[in-house]
Amino acid sequence: MTTSAASVAVACPLCDQREASPWGRENGYSAVKCIGCGLVYVSPRPADDSISEATRTGQHRHEAGALSVVYAPSRRKLARYRARMRRVLAQELGQDPVSWLDIGAGFGELIEALRDVVPAGSRIRGIEPMAAKAAHARARGLPVTSESLAQVSDSFDFVSLINVFSHLPDPGAFLADIRRLVRPGGTLVLMTGNGAELDRAESYPDRLDLPDHLVFAGRPQLDAFLREAGFEPYARDLVRLDTPVWAAKALVKKLVGQPVPLVLPYRSRFRDMLYLARRVR
Repeated sequence: MTTSAASVAVACPLCDQREASPWGRENGYSAVKCIGCGLVYVSPRPADDSISEATRTGQHRHEAGALSVVYAPSRRKLARYRARMRRVLAQELGQDPVSWLDIGAGFGELIEALRDVVPAGSRIRGIEPMAAKAAHARARGLPVTSESLAQVSDSFDFVSLINVFSHLPDPGAFLADIRRLVRPGGTLVLMTGNGAELDRAESYPDRLDLPDHLVFAGRPQLDAFLREAGFEPYARDLVRLDTPVWAAKALVKKLVGQPVPLVLPYRSRFRDMLYLARRVR
């Protein structure tokens, strides 16, 4: 196995066991499946300082060069967020304004979508560690800053982690830390894939993006992480990605030389999971 000299072998972030089986490989990094709890995680992985730097810059170095995850704002993502949040939150929102913090807000697509979903007068803000993304969001009039979590002292009715979980080197510690930002009885809104429910990476309907992605959970593992941190999952919305449209897009990407897998429609057990979890203690 060839990885960076700065890479470090780690135990399972959920159950702390070290016995694991091969699951997938990309960009010189290996994702392994824990024998004990089934979580999929990258090991060896970049050192903590390298992970922190990549979080700020969007650039991950690996044996073949570098992986950029800066990307660009997406109007399609905005439309998807607006439709899904409107559907999932239909029973969660009344007429009264709410407070909402979006952690890892990116270019602010979720914040923009929520403006059309939550009651008038609601207070929505976001934090994004990648300065370029935060600046772009602010330029569009969206309240996104690059302050650290430690600088946030308020608590909120809703706190969201949209496609952030898989980037966390220690998800359990992170969830326990942000619990203070969710008011008692408030809701954590978490979106991630169920990669750990796949037997092997070949069933994953996209690139793994290692080592930007460090952890792949499934429903049992995510339930365990949340409950350990003081949250109780009470709603789960699962959406499949391996549709004919997704397959067609994957084929186009493959034809132009992007390293993505070919997708056969309606064959994968992969689902995009949106969780609602209440702070219970």
